[in-house]
Amino acid sequence: MEQERIRAWSLGYILDHWVRVASIVVLTFTGIYIHTPFISGGPESGIMASMRFFHFIAAYALVLGLVVRVYMAFRSTFDADWRDFGIIRNLKDLPDILGYYLFIKGSHKEHRKYNPLQVFAYLFTALVILFAAFTGAALYHGHAFGFIPCPESFRWVNSIMGGESYTRIGHILAMWYFIIFVLIHVYMAVSITLVNRDKTLTSIFTGWKLKKT
Repeated sequence: MEQERIRAWSLGYILDHWVRVASIVVLTFTGIYIHTPFISGGPESGIMASMRFFHFIAAYALVLGLVVRVYMAFRSTFDADWRDFGIIRNLKDLPDILGYYLFIKGSHKEHRKYNPLQVFAYLFTALVILFAAFTGAALYHGHAFGFIPCPESFRWVNSIMGGESYTRIGHILAMWYFIIFVLIHVYMAVSITLVNRDKTLTSIFTGWKLKKT
């Protein structure tokens, strides 16, 4: 089987991807600390203020990364891939890819960039990012940083969620979703790379992968 070297990702896509990855790592670490302080000094020290500050910085970076990704989906000169996220078409192809991943079928239909499971996973993740941003803003107590809207502006989220306790639970569940998503995402990238030997995993660093000819 012959393969050719193709450009899979532009520098813009690569940077946007890693900004979101770094944001999720920082959000997870600081979020766990804010919920359960585990560093000497406790919640009354300046450590908590620093954790909250970096938590919000990472949250803004994650949301901005999503905005940039949506913009590139429509306006990128490298690969405006918004058509790959068509709901109806991907729903029709969903049974095919599910059969493959459930070991019912030995192969699946080839897709230009993302298979239907990836499409729906990425679309759902975008919604979770927005959910985490709104619930996080609603949970914040204290004076707003200069670049953060007044916390009172998001109190309506608590009303929709049924109270601040449920908002907090929802926010924590969003964090666990990100953790599980990242683990599955990395596992799938490694698996595909090993099976197809197409350098899928390293392509998000180099921008290049191999494709069957």
